[in-house]
Amino acid sequence: MAAPVIDHREIVDEALIQEVVQRIAAAFSPRRILVFGSHARGDAKPDSDLDLMVEMETPLEFYQRSTQVSSIFGFRRWPLDVLVFTPAEVAAQRDVNGTMVNLIEREGRVVYGG
Repeated sequence: MAAPVIDHREIVDEALIQEVVQRIAAAFSPRRILVFGSHARGDAKPDSDLDLMVEMETPLEFYQRSTQVSSIFGFRRWPLDVLVFTPAEVAAQRDVNGTMVNLIEREGRVVYGG
């Protein structure tokens, strides 16, 4: 059964971000979710995608995780990029300059968890 369409909007706004975050939280019980990229910096344009980092326990391989999380939204008109890291990966990469986790930790905005 396909996931329901949660919104017909094409523009990502704060209300949509909160809805997406709540859906991910309900489905996966992550430790944290961070917004990064243009929506975290405050310079998003109408065609900007929503960049999220989800920190959660998962046995899946790295490349499978984003697909699993994104799939709960089904067809959508708004662009979404999700990176999923385990707590161990976050701990190992948080203070390593040049890693994606380090960049997201420095520039991202926590929207779920703490």
